[in-house]
Amino acid sequence: MHTGQLSSGTLKALAPLGLQSNFPARHFGSLSSSIGVQSLKASRRSPNPLNRGCRCQVHTVQSERRAATAASPSPYKVPTYVRATGRIVAIGDIHGDLRKAISSLEAARVLQEVGGQVRWAGGDTVVVQLGDVLDRGDSEIGVVMLLRELHKQAQLEGGAVYMLNGNHESLNVSGNFRYATPGGFRESALAAGLRGEDLQNIEKQKQARQRMYTPGGPMARELAKNPTVLIVNDTLFAHGGVLKRHVQYGLEKMNQEVSLWMRGLHNADGSRPTPPFFATGDASSVMWNRMYSKEAFTPYDRFCVCRQLKATLEATGARHMIIGHTPQTTGANCECNGHVWRMDVGMSGGVLNALPQVLEIYEVHGETTVRVVTATIPCVPQRRQGARNVF
Repeated sequence: MHTGQLSSGTLKALAPLGLQSNFPARHFGSLSSSIGVQSLKASRRSPNPLNRGCRCQVHTVQSERRAATAASPSPYKVPTYVRATGRIVAIGDIHGDLRKAISSLEAARVLQEVGGQVRWAGGDTVVVQLGDVLDRGDSEIGVVMLLRELHKQAQLEGGAVYMLNGNHESLNVSGNFRYATPGGFRESALAAGLRGEDLQNIEKQKQARQRMYTPGGPMARELAKNPTVLIVNDTLFAHGGVLKRHVQYGLEKMNQEVSLWMRGLHNADGSRPTPPFFATGDASSVMWNRMYSKEAFTPYDRFCVCRQLKATLEATGARHMIIGHTPQTTGANCECNGHVWRMDVGMSGGVLNALPQVLEIYEVHGETTVRVVTATIPCVPQRRQGARNVF
């Protein structure tokens, strides 16, 4: 499977995970695509039966291009609450597919090519990637590098690009690599400095990935900068989904504990911290929860889920929740009268190889509009390695 793996020349900048100030566009393929937009406003009519209570209107817009300027970024800290002055964009699970990541960013009108370089074009837009950048694709580190670079550029214009930690980030930091592709192992080995015969050795590739992702390793420390839960204005973002008991535990506390674990720091008694149970401990944890993402609710399911969602949103003061984690075979959709949006469309070539879709939230004359934007790029058939279970 080829999902836009970076060249060894680009990966030289990864050891020791030093992020490049500019990204040569030739490494990321074509940045041109026409954009199809599905505008979702509050109505009972919907071409997607999953969008109950999400009024829908379909139209098409063209992508806009704007120049962006790169400079030194401000320090990156783990946030929980963020204020956005412009648009808010959500991008679902990427799973190591650099080509689809670029298409998603371009569909959101936050990425452009300027003088052969990939540049931020989103102004004060805040982008939230919902986690699961890792596994199932060959360009995991490449995607992280791209999003980090865009974040640095976006900060200069009042914008930002945040990545959440999903269950696949947690799996890798825990040493569970069962969903990693051969290309992903090779990318980790290149980033760890392997060359020549060592780079071809499978065992040494595995050891290199272990070193990169173990708590305190270069990639684990990079992922430690990601929040597990993020609230932007009145919108709650999480990979799997937040429950009221997670809020009662403390969202900021959870974010800090996950970060502490990934950084490999020691507790006061000298012991190593473990990830908080509510973050990644079981099927109801923030990273693994699928309560909100079932595609075919029964009336009773819908009643129970929407009641739980209402209690969670009231506890956080948020109006909407946006999640990833569970591939939606019919594309991005909402439930509970538009209060929860499911944005994992399985875009990666290692999952469903679907067209990328992003969610855009913006205000016009005090009225909030939420719409799904679909990137109309040609999808090249790809062999789905290691995707026996796409969830």
